[in-house]
Amino acid sequence: MEIAAAALQFTSMAVQAFRGCVIAIELFSTAHHMGADADLFHTGLEFEKYRLIAWAGRVGILGDNEKQTINWQLAGIILRQLESLLTSANVLRDRYSLNVSEEEIQAMSESQATDAPSSGVAKLISRLKPTLHTTTSKIISENNSAAHKFRWAARDRGKLKELLKQITGFINKLEFLLDSTERQQEKEKYDRLLREVISLTTTTTEAGQIKDLFEGGPSPFKAINAAAYMKQVRLVLGVDKREDEVTAKLIGNVIGIKLPKLSILGRSLKPWKNAELHAGSLEFATYHNQQVLVQWKIVGSAQWERYTKQMKCLAVFLISLSDKSFRSLSCLGYYPLETQGRHGIIYSLPDDKGDWDFKSLKSLISTQLFVSLKRRLELMRAIANTVLQLHTAGWLHKSLRSENIIFIAPRGSDGDAFLNSEPYIIGYDYARSDTKDSANAFTELPDTDLETDLYRHPQARGLNRETFQKRFDMYAMACIFIELAMWKPLVDVFSLYVTKGLEDIISIAQASNEIIELPSLEELFQNDDAAKALAYQSGETVFEVVRTSFSAEKAKEGDEGLLQDQTDIVNRLEWCRV
Repeated sequence: MEIAAAALQFTSMAVQAFRGCVIAIELFSTAHHMGADADLFHTGLEFEKYRLIAWAGRVGILGDNEKQTINWQLAGIILRQLESLLTSANVLRDRYSLNVSEEEIQAMSESQATDAPSSGVAKLISRLKPTLHTTTSKIISENNSAAHKFRWAARDRGKLKELLKQITGFINKLEFLLDSTERQQEKEKYDRLLREVISLTTTTTEAGQIKDLFEGGPSPFKAINAAAYMKQVRLVLGVDKREDEVTAKLIGNVIGIKLPKLSILGRSLKPWKNAELHAGSLEFATYHNQQVLVQWKIVGSAQWERYTKQMKCLAVFLISLSDKSFRSLSCLGYYPLETQGRHGIIYSLPDDKGDWDFKSLKSLISTQLFVSLKRRLELMRAIANTVLQLHTAGWLHKSLRSENIIFIAPRGSDGDAFLNSEPYIIGYDYARSDTKDSANAFTELPDTDLETDLYRHPQARGLNRETFQKRFDMYAMACIFIELAMWKPLVDVFSLYVTKGLEDIISIAQASNEIIELPSLEELFQNDDAAKALAYQSGETVFEVVRTSFSAEKAKEGDEGLLQDQTDIVNRLEWCRV
């Protein structure tokens, strides 16, 4: 009986301390503040408030159904320490240079307790997690003690971030009281929230706040920081802009963002060794006595000028992809070759000590007989994570297919050496800027062969195709997943189960410039034998991942920034191990 009473007392004290923490965080969030770094601190507090309330929901505090498996004595100690940190004016002033003045008031005004945030990152979090504000409001309205109204001014940006780090540390300790499965689930939910907030930001300022929050943070958040930066880059360039987004005008630095300088390489490009230059769409060349990789985009002379701006934007985008999460080779710059109607993108190679060669995933699928399921799943995860990272920043690949996934190894290496190296994603389509002339220029059909249309969503094919959307990238990703699962070229999979002799049909149509109707993944999945073969080769999880990828619906107005399908795919593949 005494043990039960003690346990009940520990739980009650923890619940009380939790409510105190929520009220303290909310007081900071709604306080009058001064200083240029106040918005950054406020943004960080909103994310930590979400984590705290999510933890409370997980352990049963919010439903008065507290879990008995939680160490409530330890939870109470952690919560009281957090509450003390947030409510001690002396600690905030002496340790974090945060000057806080307060005046006691009898109660918060009704509007303060019920109105959801109306601007900034807090508004986006409130939209994605509407119960967060209602829970906070309920706790405040039930508070019987006098509230305090804060005014605070920050004098040291570094110490503000240190305070946020301390708050984060306490909430990390609370999460460690959960079991490993619950911690992983909460991590996945938090990652999705961060990504969707980045995706929904409409200004470089909002995206910049999230970037700054995770600058130099733990490894798991480096990709979040990189995605927020790439969102800033996209907004500055005005590429693939949503109606609610604001294109920033670049004057020097834009709220801390400095675009990389676009290098136009002039006439410095030469053939690599004895190879012929300008022989293919992807080839090696020499730049400053070093081996580089060149990807060419060919346009007619009459179209040269209207594509030049888009190529420059694409080059700036590729130069900005410095984080490994984007799986891109380092881009050196842009090489215009107007006399031959070629726009070149120049990539550096892993190092300058050897003679490198490349092979595409498409060619390896055709030449390598056996590849382990473990490696194929690793490649699926790599591709899915890259697409999620791009879509978080609002960038679209627009030309995803196995031909545009390459592996690099020393020349003369066997196929296994290529397959076991890092995959790189190349072949991004033109970056269309947000102008009427640009929109008109890019209504033409892509200049590629018919087989590449197999990777395009049915609504992204033909004269009446729709404007490119995230779900079209996901359809192409599903096509690559099928190739990896079946270890066959996509055209062979369709030939086997949907349209016999498809490769020959495509070749004849291409030679005669004939328009033909190509099969879709929906037709493939309607074939029972194809569905059974895919499930047999890769398992039910991958089967469902492929279905989710190709069947994503068109986003409703205002929901273009949501990433539910992309995050679900990444999370399901993460659990799929061999």
